Amino acid sequence: MVGSAFPVGRRSAWGTRMAAALLALATVATYDAAYAAESDVQSQSTQSLIISYRSTPAGRPALLHTLRTQLAPRLHALQAQGSLAHYRILFSRLVDANTWDALLILDLRNDAQLASWRTIDARTPAGLSATDLTNVTAVESTLSDPVGHGGPADDGPDAVYMVVPYDYFVPTKDYTAYVRSYVFPQTDGWIAAGALNAYQLYAARYGAGRNWMSMLVLAYHGDNGLDQRNDVIAATRKTLSANPGWAATASGKGHIRTEKAAMIADLIAGG
Repeated sequence: MVGSAFPVGRRSAWGTRMAAALLALATVATYDAAYAAESDVQSQSTQSLIISYRSTPAGRPALLHTLRTQLAPRLHALQAQGSLAHYRILFSRLVDANTWDALLILDLRNDAQLASWRTIDARTPAGLSATDLTNVTAVESTLSDPVGHGGPADDGPDAVYMVVPYDYFVPTKDYTAYVRSYVFPQTDGWIAAGALNAYQLYAARYGAGRNWMSMLVLAYHGDNGLDQRNDVIAATRKTLSANPGWAATASGKGHIRTEKAAMIADLIAGG
């Protein structure tokens, strides 16, 4: 378990928030069509590029330094001149040779911003100079479509990230319907309970052969929020299971997607 558990006073406050949130989930469980329509508009008007960086264990400190001192200022300048809508650089908390060390999420408002990044990528692959790339052993760039989101755009205070990749076995349209009817009622409940600040879910535009087909980015409310993850999940699902449609989707989710290794990460820079 990451971090420390809630002190007694804070645990009581969390319990109060959780009780209130679960009362509200009767409405969330039916999940409204207006949200789906809003997400359709969002997915048509924005796109994202998600870039993962791998290094050797010995190269992680140098990579972290590069992200902070080289990549972050470049992205800030691009955003200031209108070439990026939003960006986040995440760095994994612990070394793990089986997955990424750093993750860059670029949210692009239009095709012109994507074209601008392609020009940058041709000169400085993944936004890094030749010198910076000496600390990188592998890069994967995945053009993605935002499926949905909740919480503040800046992911709220003291965010601790859990990034969960998935593969899915159904058409993208059916997978999108699944996450809107099954996943988002849960994540909205976690926000209402105070454990989660925000979330975003992305679907890889060309997912065949990729390391992931969809990615859920969860911004927890600090280590304390992350510590409450299992309790909040259980309580939220218990309430949502009273809805027959949600319960039916829950029982069949294994035929829709498979969850892959989640990563815990911290925000290095964002804007």
